[in-house]
Amino acid sequence: MLAFALTGSLYVYSVDIEVDSVRTRTLNTLQVEAKQQQTTRAAMPVQVYSQREIKSLNALTVTDIAKFFSGVSVKDYGGIGGLKTVSVRGMGSNFTGVNYDGVMMSDIQSGQIDLGRFSIENVSEVTLSNGQPDDIFNSARVFASASVLSIKTKFLAYNQTKLHEAKLTLRTGSFGMLNPSFFMAKNAGEKWAFNFSTDMLTADGTYPFLQYYGNKFNLSEVLKRTNSDVKSARTEVNSEYRINSNEKLSLKFNHFISERGLPGVVTFYNTDVSNQRLNDQSLFGQIHYENKTSKKLQHQYFARYNRSYNHFSDKDAKYQGGILNDEFLQQEFYMSSVLKIHLFQTLQLAAATDWWYNNLDKQTNINFRNFAYPTRHTGLANIALKHFSEKLMLSANLLYTLTREHVRVGIAAPDRNKLSPTVSATFKPSADTDFRIRAFYKNIYRLPTFNDLYYQEIGYTNLRPENAHQFNVGFTFSDSNIPFLSILELTTDAYYNRITDKIIAIPRDLFHWSMTNKGLVAIKGLDVNLKASSKISRLGEIRILTNYSYQNAKDMTPDTENYGEQIPLTPQHAGSTSLSLAKKWWELGYNFQFTGVRWVGQLTDSRNKMEAYTTHSVYANFNYKSWELKTELLNVFNTQYEVVKFYPMPRRNFRITAAYNF
Repeated sequence: MLAFALTGSLYVYSVDIEVDSVRTRTLNTLQVEAKQQQTTRAAMPVQVYSQREIKSLNALTVTDIAKFFSGVSVKDYGGIGGLKTVSVRGMGSNFTGVNYDGVMMSDIQSGQIDLGRFSIENVSEVTLSNGQPDDIFNSARVFASASVLSIKTKFLAYNQTKLHEAKLTLRTGSFGMLNPSFFMAKNAGEKWAFNFSTDMLTADGTYPFLQYYGNKFNLSEVLKRTNSDVKSARTEVNSEYRINSNEKLSLKFNHFISERGLPGVVTFYNTDVSNQRLNDQSLFGQIHYENKTSKKLQHQYFARYNRSYNHFSDKDAKYQGGILNDEFLQQEFYMSSVLKIHLFQTLQLAAATDWWYNNLDKQTNINFRNFAYPTRHTGLANIALKHFSEKLMLSANLLYTLTREHVRVGIAAPDRNKLSPTVSATFKPSADTDFRIRAFYKNIYRLPTFNDLYYQEIGYTNLRPENAHQFNVGFTFSDSNIPFLSILELTTDAYYNRITDKIIAIPRDLFHWSMTNKGLVAIKGLDVNLKASSKISRLGEIRILTNYSYQNAKDMTPDTENYGEQIPLTPQHAGSTSLSLAKKWWELGYNFQFTGVRWVGQLTDSRNKMEAYTTHSVYANFNYKSWELKTELLNVFNTQYEVVKFYPMPRRNFRITAAYNF
């Protein structure tokens, strides 16, 4: 089957497509089969969790899925409603792009996308690509990140006997959590396809945690987290018009609203209650046209509008009037076009141009100084070549970045122009074994955010972009003919990342900080991923997904007190395992995660050390006709741990999910 899928995927590229024919539909099926093996055939490391595999994880949002990718560090400030971002291979969350159905998400103010706002109810696949996705038929913005987390929503495949499906879900759990959701997908004939999803989440977030006291942490007290409640609602509509089997027009509209408390830090004998609150409102709409009717020439176009509003408030006597109210409004207008040409049977050329415009407005009841009201025009142009054959795949691209910045008040950041090259290769030594060797080099840089440049008393407009060099070499192996195993996939990659002009905050005095380019970080690492499954007639199917990550991430900034030390919040050792046993109407599973020792400051000070921790979770799924029931016990052994220093995470808790399919 493996060889058959590979042959089919290559055949798609080498044979002219006949529109609306039986032959065309057969080729599309082969392409889907080949995609299932993308983790072992890609020149750049890629990890995929399918809809089937997502069900085997204790996942509430996309963040929970990201925790099971190797090389990923999740920054989690605790609770259901806390901000959740990911850093890949120690490079920082600003280097990780989020691709939602082909279009890159954006936050020009902070540069970080909160993955906690993405529910999994309408998600069919989550993919993490180190470097960039293997497909050169992508927008230029996809090539402009050090890694890309891609989220794909569910559509109903065309079937004359099944024109719709719907799912009503109710999830409840510890700490007052209530999470109802609804998903519906419908086909209106062969041409139109729709889906609609909505979900709401509410939780009081008052979870107990264990606070340790004393130099040797030999005293402890059980306290409760405060001001960590959340209320949120998300609605999304997708529509797809299938002009023919190789040409389509897609529309997406998404609206998200939340109101949450921001819990404060927890330190020795500090029981002060945080009064900080955050209201978020965001909406975006996007349109995508794709045309693959010709083998020789294929093209696609994107357009997107995004509007995001944030209201931050803090009640404290130190403010005039006893309260601080900051309101931020950011907007983005985005357009992209991509053209791909098959020059020869095994050679493709792709060119993409992107342009987008961002602005940021602020209103506050306390004026320290006039806000800059910045705007930025960004243009990207990418040209890529890809050669592929049964044994060898080579690809290269060159990305050009241009920015033009303006402010209403003060001095704008300098305009930027930058070329960023990437090359990658994968080689299959033997035709009889699906063993491949791969390597890539990528140069990329991330632009300073508006907070880096213009935040009051901190921002510095002459900041240079962070410049990253990524090197990777590894191998992949896949086999479906091993005795007692249905499939075995193994990938191993060693990498070296070097980031110069790292943007860091340094103190000017006890109360004032400023941003500057002083950082140099060198990261050596290893990622290992294993997937295996076995079908045992009496027991059912056993599946195991496991990974291990090693990161030696050193701060090499000259003349600093942290020279040669591990960078903050990055463990040297981390890993996870998901084990499941499934039969027709039930499934049992166990998930394990390990995070090694981390530091938040100098290694010579024990107060900066964050201890290693493990979490264990179990679940049971039951299906009866149209009904589904899932019970989850999280953090089984009641471990008290922190992902971010002084922000304790919940201990043992549970979730119960009931769903009806119709």
